[in-house]
Amino acid sequence: MPPDRLTALRHQRALVAEHLAWLDAEIHAQTPFQSLPGNSFAENGKGGSTAAGTLATRQDSPALIEPAPEALAAANARADEIIANYAATERLDPVAARQGCLQLALALGLLGIAGILTVYLIYY
Repeated sequence: MPPDRLTALRHQRALVAEHLAWLDAEIHAQTPFQSLPGNSFAENGKGGSTAAGTLATRQDSPALIEPAPEALAAANARADEIIANYAATERLDPVAARQGCLQLALALGLLGIAGILTVYLIYY
């Protein structure tokens, strides 16, 4: 391998290590949780060394808190009630169905007229 290529590769490796160190610092600044001791990126077998030595694993999201069963049951009952209300009112509404059909017919008619005008202007 030519010495200039080896130098370029080492330079790129140093740049990547510097970038990884910067990413670690940014992640650490944005993460409210402390890193867990003893867990490292290299120890997990997912990568080699970095400029800082290791990448510590962090908990990315807070622990989910389970709601009280009573509150969950009340919320589910309310959601089912709202869904049933909308299903009953929207499913059998002939006025809404008529308006939708008229809007669709109007849109298709306008699209057809635009197509005929386009063909007329292009070919005649």
